[in-house]
Amino acid sequence: MKVKEIGNLTADPNYGEKKDTKYCNFTIAINDPFDKDNSEYVRVSAYGNKAEACRDYLKKGSQISVEGSIKASGYIDKQGKPNASLNITADEVQFLNRTKHKENQSQHTEIDNAISKSQQNPSTPNQSQSVQQGR
Repeated sequence: MKVKEIGNLTADPNYGEKKDTKYCNFTIAINDPFDKDNSEYVRVSAYGNKAEACRDYLKKGSQISVEGSIKASGYIDKQGKPNASLNITADEVQFLNRTKHKENQSQHTEIDNAISKSQQNPSTPNQSQSVQQGR
């Protein structure tokens, strides 16, 4: 199932490489439009050039739009209780934070170039290469 969500990173992204696959994992908080006191938390995984762009340009609090496949998974938390999480494998990531200061214009160009490069050379692993973020 494909989804498109907008949210803010809850922490700095976690970048790594495993068996020649570059990955970047992070969690976004998605605000409930009907209840301002409620947010959903979704884990996101980006691969290849998208992972590098996320590593280089995202940080805690960054606002992004992510489009990709969503999957629900279950796990046992630290207290031994069953829990569930939502995970998105990113097909597209858009960085939404922009400042209007002239000195940041070159950084905006770098970000736009990184986004274009990641979308021209998509590198999403198959299911057997999927890397999960540890809890």
